[in-house]
Amino acid sequence: MAINEAAIRARQKQYEDTIIDFVKDQKGHFLAVTDDLAFLSVLRTVLTKDLALTSPDLLNWIPEPVQLLKEFRKEEEISPNIVVFMERTILGQDLTFLVRQLKEAYPKIYVVMLGVEIEQARIMYLHEVGADNFITKPVSANTIIEKLASTIKPQSKLGQVLDLAKGLLEQGNAEKARDVARQVLELKPGSAAGYMVLGDAEKALGNTQAAKEAYISASQNADLYLEPLHKLASLARETGDADGCYEYLEKLDKLSPLNSERKLNMGELMLEKGDFAKAEEMFSAAVAQVIRDAMVNIGSVAERIAAAYGEKNPEQAVMFLRKALEAKGKYLTRDDVRLFNKLGIALRQQGKWQEAIEEYNKALRVAPRDENLYYNIGMAYAEGRQFRNARLSMTEALKLNPDLIRTSAGIAFNIGFVFLQADAREQARRCLETALELNPGMEQAQRALLKLGL
Repeated sequence: MAINEAAIRARQKQYEDTIIDFVKDQKGHFLAVTDDLAFLSVLRTVLTKDLALTSPDLLNWIPEPVQLLKEFRKEEEISPNIVVFMERTILGQDLTFLVRQLKEAYPKIYVVMLGVEIEQARIMYLHEVGADNFITKPVSANTIIEKLASTIKPQSKLGQVLDLAKGLLEQGNAEKARDVARQVLELKPGSAAGYMVLGDAEKALGNTQAAKEAYISASQNADLYLEPLHKLASLARETGDADGCYEYLEKLDKLSPLNSERKLNMGELMLEKGDFAKAEEMFSAAVAQVIRDAMVNIGSVAERIAAAYGEKNPEQAVMFLRKALEAKGKYLTRDDVRLFNKLGIALRQQGKWQEAIEEYNKALRVAPRDENLYYNIGMAYAEGRQFRNARLSMTEALKLNPDLIRTSAGIAFNIGFVFLQADAREQARRCLETALELNPGMEQAQRALLKLGL
């Protein structure tokens, strides 16, 4: 056990040293595009306390995505070594387009995407447009350090050798890069990254067939690695192999189906071949994907309008949220749960708890295992004094996520209060004690426990 703990600590020290070197030796710094103040607080603590990095300009917070490009130009004047932590969505707005813009303008920056849960297809697409890493929230300090270090610099000796080979390619020394890539493959046969560098070196040397074979080997050794297929499609296009190009684009589309631009490219290839039916199919798929992407913006606009009305005019907030959800129709996704939640809250503010439950139940069709929806349903039932149904909903929420009561003292108290009213005494006690553990001065929880005789 001691040996394992020592190894873990040594690994953690390696991660920490990587970040410290990035900041001190390379003048690296960080931008956080987020509306999540809890994550921002953890990130600041990691940098200033855990890593003892005290530069006042080390981390800049950007709460509004529209400020990013303007702020980025100022940051790049200080140092080009920048890590951007970016929410996948802010107020319902998908920020994938910003990743692409940043990476096209500044290809050497690092982008780490943040999200509570990101579906596989979206992760693949974000990789395609340039995301370097992903953090699923909530996240611990140690995980942030590990993710950040692995983003900045490969943590294995093999990865560092591959970085050397890539550097040689950038310098125009393709022969030396090929030699290093071959050494990597001797050390680790089947290394997809090694085959990729080998393919790039062979292509730079004009060896098209050897490059193609290397890229094929890279793809075969890493099923979800998109870059080899990109290289193969590009190589096929350059050599006039339209069928081969389409084949690789089709494989890419199966792995990463959210890329509308690729669907357009595939349709154009089919038109050139005279396959009008297939071309129409791909163009229609591209249009459908663009519509899905546009639906995200509809949700963002509705959410901002609802926030503007707030408690001043909840009826208007409800109207705009409903308009957005109706417009989305069949394009509803898990990301739209937040719209349903806001609609439910706006309805509850008007005392329309039954209508709120109807909306929450619609959201469950999209996200049947969302504990927050069950919690909100429980709260709505409680507001209608339907405590038996409220208890069933809260029980389901805790079944899906037993740690829900540790999210905040308020949530723990609310669930405990529902159990208390439903005469589920043991469950009530556990939740109320958790509320007091999180907030020892919470008088409501103290009084509720007195009712239980504790």
